[in-house]
Amino acid sequence: MSEHKFLLHLREDHQEQKELGRKLVEAKSSEDRQKLRQQFYSALYPHMVGEEASMFKLLSEADDEEVKDDALEGLQEHHVAKIILREIMEIDTQSAIFKAKAKVLDEINRHHIEEEEEDVFGHLKKMCSEDQMDELFEKYEKAEDEVES
Repeated sequence: MSEHKFLLHLREDHQEQKELGRKLVEAKSSEDRQKLRQQFYSALYPHMVGEEASMFKLLSEADDEEVKDDALEGLQEHHVAKIILREIMEIDTQSAIFKAKAKVLDEINRHHIEEEEEDVFGHLKKMCSEDQMDELFEKYEKAEDEVES
């Protein structure tokens, strides 16, 4: 059976985030950092909001303790990522701390993606029918669209 379009969409988003995170960490000029931080924000923030409104909402209410724990951990990773992302958007791209914050955000996001694709996606595949996955995708897209990036 092929993977649901929702999970395929999330995987594509994750690939884009990893690429943008890498580029942001490696950026040398202030102008490149400014451009890349906005692109990274636009790729990451609405994605997190969408996941929280759809799959993490469902999984955090699960009866299965492991499923609930994985969801709550994912939500906490989002919380930390949002704090660092907000700080990156506010600080001077020439600041000595900018690159360090970008690297930490990239590392947190990569760790989160790995666990999400290995564990969380597995939970969704076990728990959800095709129709339920369609509903989650709709909730995800609605929440993502409501975010102004």
